[in-house]
Amino acid sequence: MRGACLLASCLTMGCARSSPAPATAVHAATPLHVSPLADLVPSAGLRWIVEARPRALLAEPSVLDALSTTLAGTDLDAVTRACGGLDVRSSDDFVVAGYEASTVFLAHEVIDPPRIEAAFTARVADVEGRAIDSASHDSRESVTRLWGASGKDHESVVVFGREAVGYCAGADAPLRAAELFAVRKLKRARPAWQTPPLDQLGVLLGEAPFRAAAPGPFVGDWSLGLGGLLASASAVGLAALVDGETLRVHAVLAGDWGQRAHDAEERLERAYTTLTVSAVGRLLGLDKPAAPPRFTSRPDSIDLDVRLALRPLAIGIRDATSSGVADMMRGARPALP
Repeated sequence: MRGACLLASCLTMGCARSSPAPATAVHAATPLHVSPLADLVPSAGLRWIVEARPRALLAEPSVLDALSTTLAGTDLDAVTRACGGLDVRSSDDFVVAGYEASTVFLAHEVIDPPRIEAAFTARVADVEGRAIDSASHDSRESVTRLWGASGKDHESVVVFGREAVGYCAGADAPLRAAELFAVRKLKRARPAWQTPPLDQLGVLLGEAPFRAAAPGPFVGDWSLGLGGLLASASAVGLAALVDGETLRVHAVLAGDWGQRAHDAEERLERAYTTLTVSAVGRLLGLDKPAAPPRFTSRPDSIDLDVRLALRPLAIGIRDATSSGVADMMRGARPALP
């Protein structure tokens, strides 16, 4: 939900507004492909991706309780009203993707396009333009884009018919690519989860209502992560699903481990043990899992499976991020990863 708060704050924290340029249709409409949203995420330049199914997750009472703990004091209904009715809690699908010079947010839910556009206009000090990139008599198939600047920061929003919206902070090339995927114009390109190395990682992770991943290679300080294992990993990711009052987490380091797999498994176990006894690990309750962690290895992956108690995890996230969420709700923009 931290990403949800950032998306809401990006859309809603307003300054002066200016009138957008007249709409211009640039090509004929095509039936939109906006589900799953991950199919809109380009692989070029991708640093990390997080995808979630909020409505499915929030159908679990334990998740609702954890959310109320994590976001205590945050009026999400007020945020929803302020951002034109966009409520990530109601999204079937929500994706955040980080790139070298931008971060892209995508939400799939029933939306009111004029209200979304008004929210963006209120957010951006200088709206530089508005274009109907895919025109149709059927509003469900039209694609509208607005762009502008707040100070030195470039921002853009794309409204996909009446069922999805995308927001980009920074260079908008990834969001433009997402548009082309939605209108089926990128015939030869493949989205991130269908391109190496995330295609293999996605199979290893399996389906889950929450997944996060980062493709390699990992260089510099990142190569030292997880006891140096990241230097040899092609990608790293985790999947999580709710099981009663617990969260089942499956983490994977993909790579060509071959005969080194068992040694890499032992190194991962040592690295995870170090994390659990650290200040962050204790804060998140990693030192007191609902079930002991299990480590396994194969020639193409090193795996960790652990079950964590949801409430201690929620309290830890609240304590670790409360100041950051407060800053975002005031409109501050955190540094890109």
